[in-house]
Amino acid sequence: MGGFIDMQQLHDELLTHLITTLTPAQLKQLEAHLAPLIQAAAQAVAEDLIAYAWRDPASRGRGELILESYASFKAVLYYRLAHLVWNFPDTHNDVFSAIALKLSNQGKILSGAEIHPAARIGRRFVLDHGYGTVIGETCEIGNDCYILCGVTLGARGIANNPDGKRHPRLGNNVEVGAGARVLGYVLIGDNVFISPSCVITQDVPAGTKVKVVNQIQLQKNDESDHSNYLGAFALDERLHVVGEVNASHKVTVLDADFHPLPGLLLEPTVKERHHLQFRLRHIETTAYPPRLPLNLKVTGPEFEITLLSPPGLSAMVRRLLQASPLIVGG
Repeated sequence: MGGFIDMQQLHDELLTHLITTLTPAQLKQLEAHLAPLIQAAAQAVAEDLIAYAWRDPASRGRGELILESYASFKAVLYYRLAHLVWNFPDTHNDVFSAIALKLSNQGKILSGAEIHPAARIGRRFVLDHGYGTVIGETCEIGNDCYILCGVTLGARGIANNPDGKRHPRLGNNVEVGAGARVLGYVLIGDNVFISPSCVITQDVPAGTKVKVVNQIQLQKNDESDHSNYLGAFALDERLHVVGEVNASHKVTVLDADFHPLPGLLLEPTVKERHHLQFRLRHIETTAYPPRLPLNLKVTGPEFEITLLSPPGLSAMVRRLLQASPLIVGG
């Protein structure tokens, strides 16, 4: 594509989308704003289109192909129109907010991606295979960001979230893999790479590559809002549990079906506040090999936490049992 965009074609495309989406009465409300709206949206969409063609090898650099047939790009195109309408100077006019929401919803219908018109997205934005992606109202995204399908940039709660900043803020040149979830008002620095299926609820500094942030399934038997942080990993033939733990906590290895693994003894070698270390011993032969991946349950007086597939645990147990466990899942 070489950075060339037929701007007249782009203007016509945007106008066509407005005409096919809005009612005659809504178009009449936009009449005084129509020319600057199309002009501003076309400039932003042209940069998005060039970035998509440049960064997506499947398009072979063909911007016209993306514009005409890439569903995920429709979400971005409609977002650009909706965001401009949402931010018209006379935003007190409920007609304009209704128009913006209708445009945003049309983008969702065509693409399967939902972008709230109030979200702030920088230049040269790429939404690739965007089906199932949700970008919340107070979300902010910097320039040159690339997001894949099934990504949630959302609030931390489910219902009755408070007003104000409740969605993430992404810096420049952030890449977010498929199925990742970034929840709450967390700050993601510049040049961050978030691998697929991560769950992020804390700030990520610039220049970081995130592989796994959340492996925790938490069950509490109290009514407090206190959140316990725990992590676990196997290293140098030792199992380490770190975080809000102490010597009174019980640690159990579970199989893929969340049943305790028989014939395995966890022998404590370090018992400190915030750090438990264990040597694993095989004390009896089991009839069948365990089903992978293995999990870890940590039980205390006020909570029970299951850590899903801690890094290195399955490999360490497999070596210990000198067996070939049946692997389930992908």
